[in-house]
Amino acid sequence: MRVALTRREYITHLDGVNRFVAFLAEGLAKLGHEPIIVSWCYRDIYRRKLEEWFKEVHGLDNPLPITTLKSGPCRGDPWFRIAWDWWTKGSKLLRREGIDVAIVNGIVPLRFRPKIAVNHGITIKPNRPYLLIARRLYRKCDKVICVGSRLRDEVKEILNVSCDVVPLPIKLNLYRPVECHDRKNIIVHIGTRPVKNPHISIEAVRILRRRGHNFRLVIVGPSSSFPEAEGVEYRYAIPEKEKLELICRAKALILPSNYEAFPYVTLEAMACGTPVVVSSAVPEEVVIDEFDGIRVNSFDPQDYANALERLLLDEELWLRLSRNGLEFVKQFDYIEIAKKYINIIREVL
Repeated sequence: MRVALTRREYITHLDGVNRFVAFLAEGLAKLGHEPIIVSWCYRDIYRRKLEEWFKEVHGLDNPLPITTLKSGPCRGDPWFRIAWDWWTKGSKLLRREGIDVAIVNGIVPLRFRPKIAVNHGITIKPNRPYLLIARRLYRKCDKVICVGSRLRDEVKEILNVSCDVVPLPIKLNLYRPVECHDRKNIIVHIGTRPVKNPHISIEAVRILRRRGHNFRLVIVGPSSSFPEAEGVEYRYAIPEKEKLELICRAKALILPSNYEAFPYVTLEAMACGTPVVVSSAVPEEVVIDEFDGIRVNSFDPQDYANALERLLLDEELWLRLSRNGLEFVKQFDYIEIAKKYINIIREVL
């Protein structure tokens, strides 16, 4: 079976959607199918190196075939142009490639059937045009998948669209957990966008340091203009492999986000055996309080500092959350998730 995994815009983004595409595609390939990755465009990578780059950055065993609607590199995010190209060129390309079914990530006006749409999250304050367009496009899909149960409820409430729940896949052998006593006194925050609330993490670590704890915060993500602060280090646009090594050697991961549908970084931290401290925006199906992480029901840095302090000073608590996280994350193994998608594909064919 030949399966297209489509990415709405740039295949060279380093984000959760591309990790999803990479892991699911490799899982499908290992189960004997023929995945091909299709995006609108690519940028910052030479075309002849694109497939090898994608393999290396996501830790795949073999390169996957990648094609794009545009033949050359591009810049910017011209949404109307992206939609127009998918409408006029997308179906032709998939038919030319002999595709049996498309798994669509980032809803697009794709005139191809059968297609399965995967919803990775809803914008915090969707406007009316978005709602009208999204409802119409989702209803033209043969099946809609949501990556979490809470997201399923949001999609039903906001878009009036029903979806099945299939979690995110993760390739567990990419992660190298480190024993607690071999870890660095580092707390990691992933994401520099405002919705990730890096300022809360910065202030929480300041509070810890004022209390005499010698912990540092490392913020990872796209370049931004944060002020210099004692005990805070910024690592912008680092390679994915370096990010995973950092998480696996950290004492904790902090995620005080305003909104999360099903955050990959929590799964990655668990795969590293790194306990997480998260906001209530993270679904409870991902982080269960006092089992595989600590939940903070506020956006007060003081509360995050208190949670981190308790975690980092109580070795028994740290070890329990670490062990439970390592066990919990096994259910998201990419081969098992790929099997779920194969069952869904058979339903729509």
